[in-house]
Amino acid sequence: MPPATPDEVIATLLPPALELTTAYVTSGDDPALYWETLHRVVGESLTGAEPGRAVAELLVGLSALAGLLLDQLAEAGDRDRARILTELHRTYLAR
Repeated sequence: MPPATPDEVIATLLPPALELTTAYVTSGDDPALYWETLHRVVGESLTGAEPGRAVAELLVGLSALAGLLLDQLAEAGDRDRARILTELHRTYLAR
């Protein structure tokens, strides 16, 4: 059954996204924690009653969390989102 209220949507979408993000941030020099968490969270999504919906919810949750973090980063650094995304792309993806 789909979530009916905004609080239920947040309770459904954000916990797996926060868990993955936390695992990534805390893994430091040992990425095993992140990969274990990723495999478990995705595995739980795929083995549930509605795997397509669960994976979609995970992707939406990660997107929402990324948007929230991007907004905070922009506000804290007094920059706009486009500039931050450009810097992130250049630093992490254009190697």
